[in-house]
Amino acid sequence: MVSIEIELPDIEPTTITRIAGVDVGMRYLAVETDLNNKSAFYSGKASRHRANQYQKARRTLQRKDTRSAKRRLIALSGRERRFIADVNHQISKEIAKPVSLIGLEDLTGIRERTKSKSGKKASKKQRKANRNSARWSFAELHGYIHYKANLTGSLATKVPAHYTSQSCPKCGHTSKANRPNKGLMFRCECCGNELHADLVGARNIAMRTLLVRQDWTSTGSLSVSPDVSRDETKADILQRFSELRWSVDTSPHHSGTPLGDG
Repeated sequence: MVSIEIELPDIEPTTITRIAGVDVGMRYLAVETDLNNKSAFYSGKASRHRANQYQKARRTLQRKDTRSAKRRLIALSGRERRFIADVNHQISKEIAKPVSLIGLEDLTGIRERTKSKSGKKASKKQRKANRNSARWSFAELHGYIHYKANLTGSLATKVPAHYTSQSCPKCGHTSKANRPNKGLMFRCECCGNELHADLVGARNIAMRTLLVRQDWTSTGSLSVSPDVSRDETKADILQRFSELRWSVDTSPHHSGTPLGDG
């Protein structure tokens, strides 16, 4: 093992020329957009297929329950970890562009906030989705983006993740009904804005990141992690977020070129 220490680059808010937001998920492992409306979709289709192959092999070996099967299980686990790390490295390298302030969702407690059906209550499809989500390391991806950003003269910061997929970036209306059947298409019930749901999340994160830079400019200090520990603080922050508006024209379909066909 080799360890290195990376010092945070000496960056002033005035030197930042690009603000970006990154939304993570399983259908698309990451969706990135900046305030110039340049977007990229990093498909998770191939990764999910590989993860399902590992799961089938693991099940077969567990049923055998022999010494050789246990050794192969250990080796399989190592290969899977290396595969996930390699994919996260590739995505983070693309995202960590120079002179950028990159917004990432604060995923602390996200599993508790987004509980889905499990066990006997869940369908086969839901159990499969839960398994894939549990095994993929989004925290690792965020960590890679953080340190790779530092290497390119950029910074990554966390923003609150609340309602990023339910808030309309065009009019600010927030509702669960904006995501019919929790599908891939976002349809605002207030203004009629339609957009890829993951791109909506990335745009909301980018706008919240712009607020971070504005606060950084006015206070002279950058907080890399949001503090929403008090209910009144959380309410104030969410009220401020509800006033944000995406200024560029929105497309009825996602802009940017999807990397893969997840």
